[in-house]
Amino acid sequence: MLQTPQTQSFYVVQALATIREEWQQAVGNTSLLEVDSNLGMLLADVINHLNLPVDLQAAILGTELFQEMKDLLKSSSRN
Repeated sequence: MLQTPQTQSFYVVQALATIREEWQQAVGNTSLLEVDSNLGMLLADVINHLNLPVDLQAAILGTELFQEMKDLLKSSSRN
């Protein structure tokens, strides 16, 4: 199915709103502007919610950060 630019934009906006909501829930009553956050995790959240293929995820994060995120997710799934 071919997506229109409007459909693609809707999914991007929806993904970003979901990420914001998840981060707001995680920090409670603290403003997101006042939170020290992990940029690598934020980028990983974005590419995860956009359902990007693995090769694009690696291209966006770069080889080193992509591997670090894979290792982190692998270790956290064991706990």
